[in-house]
Amino acid sequence: MKCTSVMVILNYNDMRVTEKLAGKVKDYECPDRVIVVDNASTDGSYEHLKGAFSKTEVDVIETSVNGGYASGNNFGIRYAIQHYNPEYIFVANPDVAVSEDTFKKMIAVMQRHSEYGVTAPVVNQGYNVWNLPGFAGMIESLFLVWFNLDKKRIKSRLTALQAEVVDAGVVEGSFFLIRRSDYENIDGFDERTFLYAEEIILARRLKDRGKKVGVLPGLRYDHLHSQSIKKEYNASKRRAFPNFYRSFRIYNKYYLKTNILQDGIFSICYGLAYFERFIYDIVMRFSGEKQNAKTKAE
Repeated sequence: MKCTSVMVILNYNDMRVTEKLAGKVKDYECPDRVIVVDNASTDGSYEHLKGAFSKTEVDVIETSVNGGYASGNNFGIRYAIQHYNPEYIFVANPDVAVSEDTFKKMIAVMQRHSEYGVTAPVVNQGYNVWNLPGFAGMIESLFLVWFNLDKKRIKSRLTALQAEVVDAGVVEGSFFLIRRSDYENIDGFDERTFLYAEEIILARRLKDRGKKVGVLPGLRYDHLHSQSIKKEYNASKRRAFPNFYRSFRIYNKYYLKTNILQDGIFSICYGLAYFERFIYDIVMRFSGEKQNAKTKAE
């Protein structure tokens, strides 16, 4: 079966949110097909999602093990290519909301601009665009305040532009469109990562092949921000942080070719950034307890 576009949704222990997104998008004219990949969930997601949709509505497939974001999405995209031969592939977290018009406009932009391998709208909540990092950029990425202030600045600049598509270094992995031929040309996601840095490596691979990443200032989507990750790590900024270190080290070693001195500096900065997250968690916990006490008093 030939499809112009497919949407791959990667689920992990988030069946209700995944069901809601897939149930809505399956009725859109674009994309042509929705594929849900259950990434070896432990909450019965696969069985539930298989029962929620007929085979003619949504493809629900499962991985044998949870190999992380990169592995799970590669599994779904390769399934899509084998079964539907699409020209374009939307990659989405379960916790996003995107209008049908946005899907259509994203494909239209890609058709007009072959120089872009990946494009994404601007997210309404938070920030989904940042610079493709060198070594200094990787240090910046470790620190919550520093990195988010930089992303805020980039978003402010982008939203003021009137262009159809603007060059971007990296777009967040929560929702984007990739051209099938470019995906195959770069051999997809780097499965040495489990969580984090996947979109950075994807952008680097595209750049090395002469392709760009673009952001569409006139289009928007909603992202409820990593509901499955929050459940897995109890909303703690530092519990998931070791995955940063492992994935960023892969990027440093294989793509930036860092030396021993740089690796040592990175490790020291990781320790400082871990402490920053420790303080952040304490402040947020205290703020939450204070707010709960205020609510009860009222």
